[in-house]
Amino acid sequence: MSINDKIKIIEENKDKNYTLVSPTIIKKGVKLIDSYKTLDLYEKMDTNTEKITEEKIVNLISNAKNNDVEVDDYLSLSLVFCGDYDDLIKHKGTFGDFLKDYKEQIVALYKYVVGSEQRHFFVGIAQSETVYNYDYLYLNFSKLLESFDNNNISYEIDTTEDRLSSMYRDDKITRFRISYTPKKELESEKGHQLRKVKKDN
Repeated sequence: MSINDKIKIIEENKDKNYTLVSPTIIKKGVKLIDSYKTLDLYEKMDTNTEKITEEKIVNLISNAKNNDVEVDDYLSLSLVFCGDYDDLIKHKGTFGDFLKDYKEQIVALYKYVVGSEQRHFFVGIAQSETVYNYDYLYLNFSKLLESFDNNNISYEIDTTEDRLSSMYRDDKITRFRISYTPKKELESEKGHQLRKVKKDN
């Protein structure tokens, strides 16, 4: 793609607003492509999706088979709905149903740590804290779910953190519990359901 093509795409998309969705909030006005960096993230979305899902799947399956038990992990994503806002409002099913029905129109933002630093301060006594620096990848949500389905990875929306106070909970995030059981019957014919799961403490 030429420089002029990239400039044109950025210009065409910088005023487009999408909707961030999670089990607890709907937030309008989200932009996906408004700079060279975000265009690059969008262009590499499928490749990055493959890398992230492959890593999660390999770790889950190998750990489960090595220990002959179900193994789980968690994946926290910001989900951006790129479809018609009216479709979102009019949808009658659960949040999980909405994600399944409109997965082709969702871009997932995956946040990861790129570095950290120690900050020192004095409040009565000398103290320090670790501050983490983050960056993002864009993931193709539909391909992510497809990869899990194809490898018999179970996934469900986790609401364990719903019990936390708003001070500690990030309402913009949708947290998924993903798991693999070596001995389970394959559910490929039934398919997976994006339902909420709550754990007892």
